[in-house]
Formats: sequence, C-alpha cells, structure tokens
Amino acid sequence: AKATEASASSSSDSYLDNLSAPAEAKAKPQAPAAPAAPVAAAPVAAADSVQGTATIVKDAAKIAGPSVNVPFSDAKVDELVQDEVAFIDDMCQLLADLEAKDRDVTLLLDLKQNLQQLFSVVVVGEFNAGKSSLVNALLGSKFCKEGVVPTTTTINMLRYGDGEQTGLSQRNKDYIELFLPVPLLKQVTIVDTPGTNAIIREQTLLTKGFIPQSDLILFVTSAERPLTETEGQLLQYIQTWGKKVVMVLNKVDLFEGNEEDIEEVRRFVQTNAGNMLGTEPPVYAVAGRLALNSKLGRADGVSDAANVDKMWKDSKFEFLEDYIVKTLTNRKEAAKVKLDSPLGVAEKFLTNYDKASAAGALVSEDDIETIAQITESLASYEKAIESELQSRLDSLDAILASVQRRAKATVGKVLSSGYITTNIVGCLTRSKSIESELRTALDVDLSAELETVVRSFSQSLRDKENAQWLLCSALVKERLRGRAWGFELERPDLAIVLQNLEERLVSEKDAAKGFNPDTETVLLSESVTQKAFDVAAASTAVGGAGLLMLEVFNAGLLDFLAFVATIAGMTFSLGFYPTMLQDDLVNELEERSKTWKQAVREEVGGIMREAADQNIYEMQTAFKVYTDAARAENEKWKMVASRVKENQANLVKLRARINGL
Repeated sequence: AKATEASASSSSDSYLDNLSAPAEAKAKPQAPAAPAAPVAAAPVAAADSVQGTATIVKDAAKIAGPSVNVPFSDAKVDELVQDEVAFIDDMCQLLADLEAKDRDVTLLLDLKQNLQQLFSVVVVGEFNAGKSSLVNALLGSKFCKEGVVPTTTTINMLRYGDGEQTGLSQRNKDYIELFLPVPLLKQVTIVDTPGTNAIIREQTLLTKGFIPQSDLILFVTSAERPLTETEGQLLQYIQTWGKKVVMVLNKVDLFEGNEEDIEEVRRFVQTNAGNMLGTEPPVYAVAGRLALNSKLGRADGVSDAANVDKMWKDSKFEFLEDYIVKTLTNRKEAAKVKLDSPLGVAEKFLTNYDKASAAGALVSEDDIETIAQITESLASYEKAIESELQSRLDSLDAILASVQRRAKATVGKVLSSGYITTNIVGCLTRSKSIESELRTALDVDLSAELETVVRSFSQSLRDKENAQWLLCSALVKERLRGRAWGFELERPDLAIVLQNLEERLVSEKDAAKGFNPDTETVLLSESVTQKAFDVAAASTAVGGAGLLMLEVFNAGLLDFLAFVATIAGMTFSLGFYPTMLQDDLVNELEERSKTWKQAVREEVGGIMREAADQNIYEMQTAFKVYTDAARAENEKWKMVASRVKENQANLVKLRARINGL
C-alpha cells in the first residue's frame, strides 16, 4: 500500500502538464498484460523542457484489457455508410435552402466525415466528478489533470500516436490533441471535456458544443452528489441530440464497501437518468482513483500485489472497461452506435424544423387570413369609390335634367296659343324673342357646376383613402411586428392623382364638350321658331279665310257655316296643332338631353374613373409587397413541411436498417 501511495505521489503531475512538444524518443510498447491483471503506463524522467523537468511515456502501451483490432465494416455496413452519407447530403441541402446557421450545416458535414473516422467516446460531467481520473484509469496513466477545482479548461482529444508522433498539439485555445501510444486509441478517440457547472461559463459552452460530435457519451456523476439538478439539465440537453449515454457513478469507494448503498444510489441514477433520456441507460458504479492507483501500482512493480488486486476489485472498473471494449470489439454494436450518432443530430434538426414549419404555418395562415381581410377591404373600397363616382355623375345628370325641364317649359310657353296670339307678328317675322327665351332656359355655368362636383369627389377620395390606409396598414403592421422581412409599407401619394384630376376637369375648356348651351340654344331655337311660325301662319290663314267667307256669304245658312268653319280652324291652329308641335319638340328635347347626359358621363366620368382606378391600383400596390411576401412565406413553410416529412421518413428507414444489423 505504501509503495502504491509513493508511486501515485511521485507521478502527481499529469502527462499533459509536463509535455510541451512531441517526444523525441520513440516509445517502446510492451506486450499487454492479461486482462485480469491491470497494468498501466508509468511516466519517467526525461530531458529538460523550457519550464524545467519534462517526462515522456515509457511502456504506455500497457493497458488493462485487450487491444482492439476488430475490423469495423462489412458489406452491409459499407452500404449503410454510403446511404447515410447521401442522407446527410440531403439534410445539408435542406438546411442550406432554409438558410440555416452555417454551424448547423458544418456540424452535419463533420458528422459525415466522422463516419470514416475512429469511434469517439466523450466524457462529460460536472467539475470534480472525477472525469479526468476516469480517463486516466482507462488509459493506465495520469495523462489528464486531476484536482478538487476545475482543472480541464479545454477539449482534450486523446488520439493514438507512436514514436515521434507522440506528443501534444494545440489546435487552438479551446482544443488540444494528445497523441499517446495506447493501443485502445487505435480504435477510439477519447475526449475529456471541461467540467460543467463551474464558475467559468465558457467551459460549459465548450462541453455542450462538442456533445453533438460524439458517438458514445460517458456521463460521470459523483457518488457524493449523484445526479444534481444541473446534471439533469445537461442530460436533457444530450437527449435532444439523440446520443447513446452510459452513466458512470464515480467515487463509490466513499461507501466503504457497502454494496446496498452503492446499489441504491446506482438505481437512483438509472431511474432518474432514464426519465430524462427517455430510456434507462446502463449505469456503472466505479472508483476511478482506485482503478488508476491499481494500474499505476502494477506498472511500478509494487511488491504488495494483493493490495493492488484488492484496489482493482474494489474499483469495480473492470465492468465498465469490459463494456467499452466489448462495444468496440463487437462490430455490429459498434457500427450501430457509430451510424446512429449522426441520425440523432439529424433528427434534432428535423424535429426543430418540423416544429418551426408547424409554427410558421400557423403564422402564415394568419397572414393568409390577413391577406383575405385586406383583399375584401380593398374590394369594398373599390365599390365605395365606384358608388361615389356614380353619385357625382348623377349630380351632373341632375344639373342637365334641370336644364332640360327649363327648356321643356320654355317650349311649352312659346308654342302656347296665348304666347303666339300675343306675339303673332314676332312669330311670323321669326324675331329673336324665342331664341332669347330659350337662351335663358338653357343658361347654366357648367364649368362652375363641374368644379363643384370635382372638388366634392376629390375630397371624398381623400377621406376614403385615408380610412382605407389606416385600416389595412394597421393589419399589416401588426403582422410585421418582430419579423425581419426587410421592407416597410409606403403610402401612395394621392395628391398627385387628385391634382391631375382637377387640372383636367377644371382647367380644360372642353372637359364637358358634350353639352354646349350656346349650340343647343341655336339648334333648339331654330326648331321652336319654325314651329311657332307654322302655328302663327296657320292661325292667320284660318282667320283670314274665315273673314273672307263671312264677307262672301253675308247672310243665311252659308254665313253661319263659314263662321263655324272659321271657329273650328282657329281652334285647331291655336289649340291642337301647337300641342302636337310641342309633343314633337319635347320628344326631340328628350333625345337631345339623353345625348347631353351620355356625352358628359363619358367625358367627365372617364376622367374621374381614371383617377379612381389609379388610386385603387396604387393602394393595392402599396400592400402587394406584404401580400406577395406572405404568400411566398406560406409556400415556403409548405415546402419545409413536405421536405422535413420526407427526410424523417428516410431517417426512420435508415435507423431500422441500422438496428437490423
């Protein structure tokens, strides 16, 4: 026992502390001892380094347990590797299409490359759980720092190296590669990670960042405080990556051989770890320091072999060591673990994107609903503008209808018997009095009326446009809140549209050229004057004929008949005849007024409609940037969901083939 303590004390500095460069001397591997008799590598004094005394490894090839030299692949495994490489390439393409983080794509590419590399065992746990002592016990010497405070501050990757290849390589400030002539490392890379739950937060981040690249995780928890809350959180994090986990309950020598207590704690760890991982992992209760001291004692040739053997037995380390070696030497089991490791990472990504696509689809459906609301609102807006336009055109119709009524009344007045009798000379001489009457009837300042209509229409457009913008922009801004789509809504400039409208309708003299009061006065007065003349002439002719007959037939029955005929003729010429002519002129006026209204509607309405259509178009265009983006987003999430489902189905098939090895 004293010899063992002396050996442990003399080698208290780790190999990692003393090694500053690859060793110059070649290590001379010894034949490994029998599996039941653990042996270890013992560091010995060597040449001075810059800092003082350095050591090199002598007999580092002596490890407990057999070396691993079983081929990893066969035809089925090779085929699976090729298919898994193709699957990972598809996953990388999916992530690239979705503009995923570069680190996610890089991780998958690293895992694809790792399929052709050694099996990796990553040792994780909280600081002072005994991770480094466990690694040292596996390798048979103090290669890694140990201590009661956090000692491992980097990712230490332990790889095989012999002769001049033995030594340390600092890849960067966070990663160190240590090349050792340990046969176990020919088949596996062991990774010692910084302890989690330390005051240095970066160490936890380093450990978490390396977990996805592992094939097998040895999760070390201390018998002093088994499975703490933070360890549970770390286990849950590991579970999200789908990694195979082996629990190591370290420092069970604290129970001083009480097997019942050891088993109780082991079951506690297994049950609770199973709750967090979804399946109960294997749990190995070990005393890492006892195992290391036993190996060191054997390597130093301690005379008290019985005590060394007892330490080895009490350490219970052979069960963990056998599990690791058997996992690596069983070609099918090793292939299963190796091939399933990238699938766990891919499954995590697919699960995340499945959730993202589901959430994105919900958000996108809300966008589609918003688009429907905007579309419906814009349709109502268009109808409201059309209704307003028709209302303004109807007001113009009303103005022209008023002109028509006045003209009709004037026609009735001019062709009345009273007017013609009173103004018979003027009618017969075609005086300008009738034209004057009609000019007064047809007198209307259409430009002023038109300006009033246009101003009213413009103001209505402004009010409706403002209300529509406030409504739709509020809907869109609510949907854009917190989303980096890279655009903002731009309100259309209605002022330019309305200015152009007013200039065309108010400033242009021929804006309502379909109705010209002067022209209509001349045309209508010609017809009315002619018909008034016809009535006056007829009345005069009848009256003159009657007087002549009365003069010729001076007495008797003929005189009476002449009188009756004269009265009848006058009644017709001043009664029925003017009424007939009035009806003709009213019909003519009706037709002309229809022409006025139609022409004004087409001319003025066309200009106003252009303004209305331009306003509607610009309003639709203002929201099109959102509606197009939302529809594209909706299609994207449909595509994501489809491709995720496809990749998930392929993953299930691959995993089934792996499990069937």
